[in-house]
Amino acid sequence: MSRVKQIVMAAGTFSVALGIGFVMQNGDALASRFGSDSDTAEAAPEPVAPDVAPVEQVADGPSLPIPQDVTADLAGAVSLPQTARPPEPAEAPVELAAVETDDAPSVLGSETMPEPETAQSCNILMEGSSSEAAMVALTVSAPCHTESPFVLHHQGMMFTAKTDADGTAALTVPALAEISVFIAAFPDGEGSVSTVTVPDFAAFDRAVLQWQGEAGVMLSAYEFGAGYGEAGHISRENLASADRAAAGDGGFLVQLGDATVEDAFLAEVYTFPSGQHDDGDIQLIAEAEITEGNCGQEVAAQSIQVFPDGNTLALDLSVRMPDCEAVGDYLFLQNMFEDLTLASR
Repeated sequence: MSRVKQIVMAAGTFSVALGIGFVMQNGDALASRFGSDSDTAEAAPEPVAPDVAPVEQVADGPSLPIPQDVTADLAGAVSLPQTARPPEPAEAPVELAAVETDDAPSVLGSETMPEPETAQSCNILMEGSSSEAAMVALTVSAPCHTESPFVLHHQGMMFTAKTDADGTAALTVPALAEISVFIAAFPDGEGSVSTVTVPDFAAFDRAVLQWQGEAGVMLSAYEFGAGYGEAGHISRENLASADRAAAGDGGFLVQLGDATVEDAFLAEVYTFPSGQHDDGDIQLIAEAEITEGNCGQEVAAQSIQVFPDGNTLALDLSVRMPDCEAVGDYLFLQNMFEDLTLASR
């Protein structure tokens, strides 16, 4: 990627506010609405997206309707034949034969009676399990929400995903807490919650940059003095892999969100295996490319930085992009992240 011009702007010149207070204050809204699949884990509160990208599902509301058991009216379901009137008593006993008929009555529970359809078949389920490099593999099953977008919320991070023709979606998401809460929220207010314990969470640093639509922002990490375009420059053009981090060789970048959905929530997450390094620096940079889609417009984004001890920093960003004559240039957004200085830990 060639750089025609890079405009350096300090984040302090933008409308930047510490957003983590809002995130934590409203963290239980979605989780209380959908319930949790874990009764034993002490789940961290699920934050709601700050002002960068409000979502209707975040607001408190009544609990989801619980499907009612379907009951059958059995009074008319079984038709019994009338009992034959016995004949007048005779001197000799009369033996009555059983009445046989081809139209025998249906018996409740017989295999010929179809099973009633219930709302249970539309339940949305989400299951998760931890994997290498403090990642979580999630599977969302929503049979009645085929090819439907939904928003995945996790510890203040949010991005848009989409189910396939069967109503399922498979996602791999970086964990932002040792006890990670994930919420899948669909546009009609339905959703599901999954809680996953991530044993190796404390071995990694994570940095998140998230936005909505065509903001044009991006995240780069320069490891141990690497220059632009070198192997140690991790970005959307050099993602690296979780295997690299699991082996302790360096970090990797994950892109989250389905950009084919209109006004989708998108995110990039950088992970570094700080638990396997005790020396060195990693420079974290947020940039914004000036494009035809964002020039001259207001752009909003948020940074979230999660440290191995569980501490979190979050900053909201709002900036008006330069006019369209500057298309192709980049804004260098300073102070959105703290650089990682491993020697001081």
